[in-house]
Amino acid sequence: MSNSPSDYRWYTLQTLSNNESKAKRLLEKAIKDEEMGDYVAEILMPVKTVKEFRNGKKRESEMKLYPSYLFVRARFFDEDGNLLEAPWNLLRGIDGIIGLIGGQTPVPLREDEIRTIQQQMADAADKVVPKIEYHLGERVKITDGPFANLAGNIDKIEPDRGILQVSVDIFGRSTPVELQFWQVERDDRD
Repeated sequence: MSNSPSDYRWYTLQTLSNNESKAKRLLEKAIKDEEMGDYVAEILMPVKTVKEFRNGKKRESEMKLYPSYLFVRARFFDEDGNLLEAPWNLLRGIDGIIGLIGGQTPVPLREDEIRTIQQQMADAADKVVPKIEYHLGERVKITDGPFANLAGNIDKIEPDRGILQVSVDIFGRSTPVELQFWQVERDDRD
């Protein structure tokens, strides 16, 4: 008997903290090795790329949108609604996976929930966002460029471009300066 795509539902897997990538990799390998592709069709680990400035260098890394969770499109029940042992045991045997949301009776995500997750992934694709979020009016210190060591307040934030407009006092006048996120740091001096 072949399975139709409608047999598959999206489920949420809980992982140990900071084990999402490892669990995903081990699960993909186990699915291939155990020929379980008929049960687990897709695994999602939603991430966004973040940019930070560390030790004088710009760096990009991945940040999980849902820390400690993976999403799987899988078939866990037969046509009579009984839990299928093979995929259940496969998941439980993967290092780093705690279990499915719902435990022995996995609870599938609603269609609108998985659409939201997929939309967040699509929105994050090919976009690099700063790791630190700034707020209007926040005081920052400039760490790079011709205005290094000056401090000012944020007047405008353009997250898509990674740009801040900061008002700094130069020659006794408040002057707006356009800076990249990595050129400033929070000014904790009061």
